[in-house]
Amino acid sequence: MLDAPSSTHTRREVLRCLMVDGGQSAKILVDQSLLGSQAEHGFPASVLSSYPDGVPLDLNPRWPMDLDLDSDPNAFLVSFSFRGKSHRCRIPWVAVRVIGVGFGGIHWEHDPKVKEESADLEPQEGRGHLRIVK
Repeated sequence: MLDAPSSTHTRREVLRCLMVDGGQSAKILVDQSLLGSQAEHGFPASVLSSYPDGVPLDLNPRWPMDLDLDSDPNAFLVSFSFRGKSHRCRIPWVAVRVIGVGFGGIHWEHDPKVKEESADLEPQEGRGHLRIVK
């Protein structure tokens, strides 16, 4: 019997398929409560305070953003420009809540290490649940 891929593996492969293989832009929503300390993630405090419900990011493979999906097994690295200044950011895979193209996306409703407050979810231990968002 094959083991189901981890949620981290799935997120990495979705971004790889969209951006690296497909040359498509990806829009992601990052849960800032799961980023860790500022020294770990590298986002400016002004950006995080502007988006308390999730940081929306537009990843475009045609922009020079120095995307690294593989060197850290628990996160990806990317360079962003905020107010004209470049920031090298580390985004843990568990903090990526939505990956989308245009107005839709894939929403991770459960992660085994993150407590969800939705009472109607009955997750299986160790498996993430995906929902298409329109």
